[in-house]
Parts: sequence; structure tokens; C-alpha cells
Amino acid sequence: MSEVELSAPPTQEPAPPRRRSLWRTAFYTASLSILLWAGTIVPLPVVEYVPGPPSEIEPLVMIDGVATTELDGRTALLTVVIRQQATLPSIRALLDTDRELLQLSEVYPDDVDRDTYLQMQRNRFGRQFDIAAAMGAQAAGFDPDLVTEVVVLDVLADSPAEGRLLPGDAVIAVDGVPIEAAEELQSRAREGTVGEDVVLTVVRDRREHDVIVTLGDLPQSPYPALGVIVETAVDRLVLPFDLTLAEDTRIGGPSAGMMVGITVFDLLAEEDLLGGLTVVGTGTLDADGRVGPVGGIPQKMRAAAGFDADLVLVPTIQLETALDTAPDGLRVVGVDDLDAALAAIRAAR
Repeated sequence: MSEVELSAPPTQEPAPPRRRSLWRTAFYTASLSILLWAGTIVPLPVVEYVPGPPSEIEPLVMIDGVATTELDGRTALLTVVIRQQATLPSIRALLDTDRELLQLSEVYPDDVDRDTYLQMQRNRFGRQFDIAAAMGAQAAGFDPDLVTEVVVLDVLADSPAEGRLLPGDAVIAVDGVPIEAAEELQSRAREGTVGEDVVLTVVRDRREHDVIVTLGDLPQSPYPALGVIVETAVDRLVLPFDLTLAEDTRIGGPSAGMMVGITVFDLLAEEDLLGGLTVVGTGTLDADGRVGPVGGIPQKMRAAAGFDADLVLVPTIQLETALDTAPDGLRVVGVDDLDAALAAIRAAR
């Protein structure tokens, strides 16, 4: 047998140190860029309320069939924007005591897609607009025929109302006593006791039903609760003129009610309410003219300062929070109802 000498493969010359360093630097740079991109762009399941641009009210109000006066000044509603945050913005928010992060599920219901939820919020704005416009017209001397009802917007999971009530139910009576405002139903629950049965008369599919719901103890409520989110809605509104909401608005939620009522009053009344002032604010407005609390007060105070507002109106119950978070120099007043809001503007003049 002949022997064959096998030669070893040629040894590859090592890359020069400078070339290896360049490749390593490029690799690390690319990796860091990807991490920064992910930390800045890829959203986490958390959201933050950030100040939104104040929206002037007058362009939203369409009045026909009655004389109106031009506003001598500006009124605007304060808004917040819901922004889903990525890792790096979330870290910055956690380190800033003036910012707050919320779980995505706390804002968007798990069983409702994002577009549907936003449309529901726009519908809420439309219902609040009708009530607030009626209250503003009434304060200006008109006599609106307004009938309201309490509408179930959502039923909380694992709550006493789950399986008993449905979104869209109209609650017209509690324990046989007719109600017209969401606050009446909420007060009845707060004043009850855990384990107590409450008889709700609801309209569903145009038929009345009596539904028994037992008050429970929910983690998110310090009081006995039914486990529903309800809202006062307009069942019938008749005015001696046409008053409608501009069709192209994309505002959601009920927090513009007070400012809508103020604006409609100033458009219809002979009084020059604003007197050249820029007045902004936030707060719901119910069928009794009461101003109710809203979310995002700290963010709305920052938005008001950026709008160069002369006066900021907030619900009295949230005045302390507003004053604690308002930038220096911002004039903030708490009000309980529409009459108090009008009086605060007159005093500011």
C-alpha cells in the first residue's frame, strides 16, 4: 500500500486588528440602534394621558331659527390625548411625578376594539352636547322640553350587574322610584349596603323589565356598587329653534358639557358674557345644571396655560387637584353648577 501524504489546509491569516474592531463597532451600533428603535417605537400595554390642544366651542355649535350674538372673546374645552407609550417614554413618565401611566385595559375595555371604543366616546360627547346646549338655552331665557334617561354604557366584569344588565339598557326607575339622571342611580348604590337587593326597571328592546341586582363590594369602589358605568342621555329635546352639533367633530367623552352650556348661553343671551376674555374649562353638565368631575385635570391645566387662558373653570370637587398642578399665573376657579360658572366669568370681567 502506498502512502499518501495529506497536506493540512492552508491557515487563514487572521483579520487585522483594525478590521475586527470596525466589524465589532458596526455590530454593536446596529444592535444598539435596534434596541433604541424598539424602546422608542414598539408600544407597551400602557397608556398616558397627555395634554391635548384646547378646542374652541363656537365652531361646534350650529344654531338656526333664532338671533344669536357674536362672542366677544373665546371659549374652549380642555382635552387630553390617550397615547400608548413605548419603553423609553414609559421610563421617563415613571420618573416624572407630574405624569401617570395606566394599564391599557384600564382605558380600553378588553372586549371592545379600539375604533369601536373611540366611536362610543364620540357618541357620549354628542349626548352630553344635547344636555349642555339645553341648559345653556334655559339659562338664556328659553324653555327647552328636555326628557333624559339613564343609559348603561358598560358592565364591569365579575360585578353584581354582570349577566343582569347590558350596555344600552335604559334604567328608568330604582325600587319603583323614577330616575332621570345617572347621579340618582349612583347615589342609591352608595347609600346602600353590600348584599342589599336593588330593583331596577330597565327598557331593553323597547320593553320594560324589572331586574334585581345585589349591591357588591368592588375593588375599584370604596362604596357598595352595582358594577355599571352609566350616563345621563337625552330621550327627548325640543327647542323653539334648531341647535345641532357640527358633524365633523371627533371629540369624545362628556367633559365638555360645562363649556358648551356657557357658549350656548353667550350666543343666545343679550348679555356680553365674555367681555373679551379667553375662558377655558372642563366638567360635565347634567340636566339639573350641575357640573361633574372629569379625568386628566393635571394635563388639562398644562394645556390651559399654553392656550393663554384668562380664566380656567373646573368642578369644585377637583379644584384642589387643579391648583396643585396648575402652572404659576393660571387663574383657576371651581364651580358647582352652570349658574356659578356664569357668575365666575362675570366676576373675572
